[in-house]
Amino acid sequence: MKKTLLTLSLAMATIFASAQCTPDSQFSAPGIYPDSAAGLANAYVGQNYSQNITIITPLDTSVASLGGITVTIDSISLTSVLGLPPNFAYTCDPPSCGFPGGTIKCAELYSTINPTTSDIGLYNITFETKTYVIAPIVGAITQDDVIDYYYIEILDNTTSVINQFSSLTFELKGVFPNPAVNNAKIQFISGTSEAVIFKVYNLLGEEVDLQIIHSQRGVNTINLNTTSYSEGMYLYSINNGKEVLTKRMIIKN
Repeated sequence: MKKTLLTLSLAMATIFASAQCTPDSQFSAPGIYPDSAAGLANAYVGQNYSQNITIITPLDTSVASLGGITVTIDSISLTSVLGLPPNFAYTCDPPSCGFPGGTIKCAELYSTINPTTSDIGLYNITFETKTYVIAPIVGAITQDDVIDYYYIEILDNTTSVINQFSSLTFELKGVFPNPAVNNAKIQFISGTSEAVIFKVYNLLGEEVDLQIIHSQRGVNTINLNTTSYSEGMYLYSINNGKEVLTKRMIIKN
Protein backbone atom coordinates (compact mmCIF):
# COMPACT_ATOMS: atom_id res chain seq x y z
CA MET A 1 0.00 0.00 0.00
CA LYS A 2 1.38 3.35 -0.98
CA LYS A 3 0.84 6.40 1.15
CA THR A 4 2.22 9.91 1.16
CA LEU A 5 4.90 10.79 3.68
CA LEU A 6 2.50 13.15 5.40
CA THR A 7 -0.05 10.38 5.87
CA LEU A 8 2.58 8.05 7.23
CA SER A 9 3.92 10.61 9.68
CA LEU A 10 0.38 11.41 10.79
CA ALA A 11 -0.26 7.75 11.46
CA MET A 12 2.97 7.40 13.41
CA ALA A 13 1.93 10.34 15.55
CA THR A 14 -0.88 8.25 17.01
CA ILE A 15 1.60 5.77 18.46
CA PHE A 16 1.84 5.84 22.20
CA ALA A 17 4.65 3.81 22.91
CA SER A 18 6.89 -0.93 26.31
CA ALA A 19 8.97 -3.55 25.08
CA GLN A 20 6.37 -5.82 26.69
CA CYS A 21 3.95 -5.19 23.85
CA THR A 22 2.96 -7.83 21.28
CA PRO A 23 1.69 -7.05 17.75
CA ASP A 24 -1.89 -8.13 17.15
CA SER A 25 -1.78 -10.93 14.58
CA GLN A 26 -5.27 -10.18 13.22
CA PHE A 27 -3.90 -7.17 11.32
CA SER A 28 -1.85 -7.43 8.12
CA ALA A 29 -2.39 -4.22 6.13
CA PRO A 30 0.01 -1.27 6.66
CA GLY A 31 -1.26 1.10 9.33
CA ILE A 32 -1.68 1.73 13.04
CA TYR A 33 -4.04 -0.44 15.10
CA PRO A 34 -6.37 0.26 16.76
CA ASP A 35 -7.12 2.83 14.07
CA SER A 36 -8.85 6.18 14.52
CA ALA A 37 -12.28 4.58 14.06
CA ALA A 38 -11.78 2.05 16.88
CA GLY A 39 -9.88 4.46 19.11
CA LEU A 40 -7.83 3.74 22.19
CA ALA A 41 -9.00 2.03 25.36
CA ASN A 42 -10.57 4.15 28.08
CA ALA A 43 -8.54 5.34 31.08
CA TYR A 44 -9.96 6.01 34.54
CA VAL A 45 -9.00 8.15 37.51
CA GLY A 46 -7.43 5.84 40.09
CA GLN A 47 -6.70 3.02 37.64
CA ASN A 48 -3.58 1.97 35.74
CA TYR A 49 -3.61 2.70 32.02
CA SER A 50 -2.01 0.56 29.32
CA GLN A 51 -2.76 0.49 25.60
CA ASN A 52 -1.05 -1.85 23.14
CA ILE A 53 -0.51 -0.46 19.63
CA THR A 54 0.33 -2.50 16.51
CA ILE A 55 2.46 -0.68 13.90
CA ILE A 56 2.72 -2.08 10.37
CA THR A 57 5.14 0.05 8.35
CA PRO A 58 4.87 -0.28 4.53
CA LEU A 59 7.90 -0.90 2.31
CA ASP A 60 7.30 2.08 0.05
CA THR A 61 5.34 5.30 -0.39
CA SER A 62 4.79 8.05 -2.92
CA VAL A 63 6.19 11.56 -2.40
CA ALA A 64 4.11 14.44 -3.72
CA SER A 65 7.02 16.91 -3.55
CA LEU A 66 8.99 14.66 -5.92
CA GLY A 67 6.23 14.41 -8.47
CA GLY A 68 4.55 11.39 -6.89
CA ILE A 69 7.48 9.02 -7.46
CA THR A 70 7.67 5.83 -5.44
CA VAL A 71 10.36 5.71 -2.78
CA THR A 72 11.56 2.98 -0.42
CA ILE A 73 10.84 3.50 3.26
CA ASP A 74 13.86 2.87 5.44
CA SER A 75 12.00 3.65 8.67
CA ILE A 76 9.66 6.04 10.44
CA SER A 77 10.64 7.20 13.91
CA LEU A 78 8.56 8.65 16.67
CA THR A 79 11.08 11.14 18.07
CA SER A 80 9.02 12.66 20.88
CA VAL A 81 5.56 12.99 22.39
CA LEU A 82 5.09 16.31 24.15
CA GLY A 83 2.31 17.40 26.47
CA LEU A 84 1.33 14.03 27.97
CA PRO A 85 -0.59 14.18 31.28
CA PRO A 86 1.47 13.90 34.49
CA ASN A 87 2.89 10.40 35.01
CA PHE A 88 2.06 9.22 31.48
CA ALA A 89 4.85 7.84 29.30
CA TYR A 90 5.45 5.83 26.15
CA THR A 91 7.92 3.14 25.09
CA CYS A 92 8.40 1.18 21.90
CA ASP A 93 9.55 -2.16 20.55
CA PRO A 94 12.16 -1.58 19.21
CA PRO A 95 13.23 0.67 22.13
CA SER A 96 14.55 3.29 19.67
CA CYS A 97 10.95 3.93 18.46
CA GLY A 98 12.29 3.55 14.92
CA PHE A 99 10.00 1.30 12.89
CA PRO A 100 11.71 -0.20 9.78
CA GLY A 101 9.85 -0.38 6.49
CA GLY A 102 8.13 -3.70 5.91
CA THR A 103 7.96 -4.70 9.57
CA ILE A 104 5.22 -5.36 12.11
CA LYS A 105 6.11 -3.88 15.50
CA CYS A 106 4.34 -2.43 18.50
CA ALA A 107 4.30 0.33 21.09
CA GLU A 108 2.57 1.19 24.35
CA LEU A 109 1.12 4.23 26.08
CA TYR A 110 0.93 3.81 29.83
CA SER A 111 0.58 5.56 33.17
CA THR A 112 3.47 5.27 35.62
CA ILE A 113 1.16 6.42 38.43
CA ASN A 114 -2.62 6.15 38.30
CA PRO A 115 -4.35 9.39 37.20
CA THR A 116 -5.80 11.42 40.07
CA THR A 117 -8.43 14.14 40.32
CA SER A 118 -5.64 16.74 40.23
CA ASP A 119 -4.88 15.55 36.68
CA ILE A 120 -8.38 16.32 35.41
CA GLY A 121 -8.38 18.62 32.40
CA LEU A 122 -7.18 18.90 28.83
CA TYR A 123 -3.66 18.30 27.55
CA ASN A 124 -2.42 19.41 24.14
CA ILE A 125 -0.34 16.59 22.64
CA THR A 126 2.40 17.27 20.10
CA PHE A 127 3.92 14.39 18.16
CA GLU A 128 7.26 14.75 16.43
CA THR A 129 8.19 12.18 13.76
CA LYS A 130 11.00 11.66 11.28
CA THR A 131 10.61 9.65 8.07
CA TYR A 132 13.64 8.16 6.31
CA VAL A 133 13.26 7.16 2.66
CA ILE A 134 15.48 6.25 -0.29
CA ALA A 135 14.44 7.85 -3.58
CA PRO A 136 15.61 7.01 -7.11
CA ILE A 137 18.40 9.33 -8.31
CA VAL A 138 17.93 11.65 -5.32
CA GLY A 139 19.07 9.11 -2.70
CA ALA A 140 18.39 9.35 1.02
CA ILE A 141 15.72 11.82 2.18
CA THR A 142 14.42 12.65 5.64
CA GLN A 143 11.27 14.52 6.57
CA ASP A 144 10.36 15.96 9.96
CA ASP A 145 6.73 16.43 10.91
CA VAL A 146 4.94 17.99 13.88
CA ILE A 147 1.34 17.01 14.54
CA ASP A 148 -0.35 19.31 17.05
CA TYR A 149 -4.09 18.74 16.75
CA TYR A 150 -4.58 15.95 19.27
CA TYR A 151 -5.43 16.33 22.93
CA ILE A 152 -6.05 14.06 25.89
CA GLU A 153 -8.92 14.79 28.28
CA ILE A 154 -8.95 13.27 31.75
CA LEU A 155 -12.32 13.22 33.48
CA ASP A 156 -13.26 12.20 37.00
CA ASN A 157 -14.37 8.53 37.12
CA THR A 158 -15.03 8.54 33.39
CA THR A 159 -12.91 8.17 30.31
CA SER A 160 -9.64 9.67 29.21
CA VAL A 161 -9.37 9.36 25.44
CA ILE A 162 -7.29 10.88 22.71
CA ASN A 163 -9.18 13.48 20.69
CA GLN A 164 -8.54 15.46 17.56
CA PHE A 165 -9.45 19.02 16.59
CA SER A 166 -9.39 20.94 13.31
CA SER A 167 -9.16 24.61 12.35
CA LEU A 168 -12.96 24.81 12.72
CA THR A 169 -13.07 23.49 16.29
CA PHE A 170 -14.49 25.72 19.03
CA GLU A 171 -15.37 23.73 22.14
CA LEU A 172 -16.08 24.70 25.75
CA LYS A 173 -15.36 22.21 28.54
CA GLY A 174 -16.83 21.96 32.02
CA VAL A 175 -15.49 23.87 35.01
CA PHE A 176 -13.29 22.14 37.57
CA PRO A 177 -13.91 21.81 40.43
CA ASN A 178 -17.67 22.13 40.35
CA PRO A 179 -18.83 23.39 42.82
CA ALA A 180 -15.95 25.88 42.81
CA VAL A 181 -14.54 27.34 46.01
CA ASN A 182 -12.38 30.47 45.62
CA ASN A 183 -10.91 29.35 42.27
CA ALA A 184 -12.15 27.56 39.17
CA LYS A 185 -10.40 26.21 36.06
CA ILE A 186 -12.28 26.56 32.78
CA GLN A 187 -10.82 25.22 29.54
CA PHE A 188 -11.77 25.54 25.90
CA ILE A 189 -10.35 24.38 22.59
CA SER A 190 -9.87 26.72 19.66
CA GLY A 191 -8.82 25.55 16.22
CA THR A 192 -7.16 28.89 15.51
CA SER A 193 -5.54 31.76 17.39
CA GLU A 194 -8.24 34.38 17.84
CA ALA A 195 -9.83 36.89 20.22
CA VAL A 196 -12.45 35.29 22.47
CA ILE A 197 -14.89 37.03 24.82
CA PHE A 198 -15.41 35.24 28.13
CA LYS A 199 -18.40 36.21 30.29
CA VAL A 200 -20.00 35.06 33.54
CA TYR A 201 -23.67 35.77 34.42
CA ASN A 202 -25.77 35.13 37.48
CA LEU A 203 -29.21 33.53 37.07
CA LEU A 204 -30.80 36.99 36.90
CA GLY A 205 -28.88 37.57 33.67
CA GLU A 206 -26.55 40.13 35.26
CA GLU A 207 -22.99 40.14 33.93
CA VAL A 208 -20.50 39.59 36.77
CA ASP A 209 -17.28 39.05 34.79
CA LEU A 210 -15.95 39.85 31.33
CA GLN A 211 -12.53 39.06 29.85
CA ILE A 212 -11.05 39.42 26.37
CA ILE A 213 -8.82 36.40 25.81
CA HIS A 214 -6.34 36.06 22.98
CA SER A 215 -6.62 32.32 22.54
CA GLN A 216 -3.96 30.04 21.12
CA ARG A 217 -4.54 27.14 18.76
CA GLY A 218 -5.41 24.14 20.92
CA VAL A 219 -6.18 24.01 24.62
CA ASN A 220 -6.74 27.28 26.49
CA THR A 221 -7.16 27.64 30.25
CA ILE A 222 -9.02 30.35 32.17
CA ASN A 223 -8.18 30.50 35.89
CA LEU A 224 -11.14 32.25 37.50
CA ASN A 225 -10.98 33.81 40.96
CA THR A 226 -14.45 33.39 42.48
CA THR A 227 -13.84 34.82 45.97
CA SER A 228 -16.03 37.85 45.19
CA TYR A 229 -18.92 35.74 43.90
CA SER A 230 -21.97 34.99 46.03
CA GLU A 231 -22.92 31.36 46.47
CA GLY A 232 -25.19 30.02 43.80
CA MET A 233 -25.39 28.95 40.18
CA TYR A 234 -23.81 30.93 37.34
CA LEU A 235 -23.59 30.70 33.56
CA TYR A 236 -20.28 31.17 31.78
CA SER A 237 -19.77 31.58 28.04
CA ILE A 238 -17.16 32.07 25.34
CA ASN A 239 -17.76 33.95 22.09
CA ASN A 240 -15.40 33.98 19.09
CA GLY A 241 -17.65 36.12 16.92
CA LYS A 242 -19.09 33.08 15.15
CA GLU A 243 -20.29 30.88 18.01
CA VAL A 244 -21.40 31.44 21.59
CA LEU A 245 -20.96 28.45 23.91
CA THR A 246 -22.44 28.39 27.42
CA LYS A 247 -22.21 26.11 30.46
CA ARG A 248 -23.18 26.23 34.14
CA MET A 249 -21.14 26.27 37.33
CA ILE A 250 -21.90 26.35 41.04
CA ILE A 251 -20.05 28.63 43.44
CA LYS A 252 -19.61 27.85 47.15
CA ASN A 253 -17.94 30.08 49.74
